[in-house]
Amino acid sequence: MTMACDDAGTSRVTRFEVFTGAGRRRDWPQEVKASILAASFSGQETVCSVARRHSMSPSQLFTWRRQLRRQ
Repeated sequence: MTMACDDAGTSRVTRFEVFTGAGRRRDWPQEVKASILAASFSGQETVCSVARRHSMSPSQLFTWRRQLRRQ
């Protein structure tokens, strides 16, 4: 099956990213994890902005918050 593209071969690639592997797995020290959680519960910024500031996935931070509430 072929598909027609209006710009096939005429546009330049301006950005090219190569993803290798699944990324890095970090082991967060308890003190750091506690401070990140405290910032996420402070209400001064969103959970997503706290996660972004610490270069982590928002879903990871939401999981940490859920685990803390269950304790």
